[in-house]
Amino acid sequence: MAWLRRRPRRAPDPLGADPLDALVPWEDPLTAELDARREQLLLARLGVLQRRGVPIRVVSAAPVAGAVRLGFADGTFLLVRTTGRSHGLASALLLRARSVRVSEHWSDGPGPMARLCWGDNAVDVVVLGLDQPD
Repeated sequence: MAWLRRRPRRAPDPLGADPLDALVPWEDPLTAELDARREQLLLARLGVLQRRGVPIRVVSAAPVAGAVRLGFADGTFLLVRTTGRSHGLASALLLRARSVRVSEHWSDGPGPMARLCWGDNAVDVVVLGLDQPD
């Protein structure tokens, strides 16, 4: 019954490399290109919202944990997340007397960023992507 014998255990790789890592390219050039294109499109949309001064009209929970869904008056919906532990976005969204608008937008480490302003207050958010209206 030689077939019942267990195979000898292999010695672990001294470098700790997993052989499956060679099959999955983590730095895929196509993925990097798509991420760059996505960021360009989001920055272009933020530019339109800023130039036209489109106010936020709808605020709702997002399907992504820790994110908020913002609906603008022109029908654009964005998924955003605040930077740090700021509660400024919550106060901006609860404020109904003044309109909240995009005052600046730029590209930074975590992704496209936008500054939402109302009155003398502002909060910076990371734009995660576009969303569809309900």
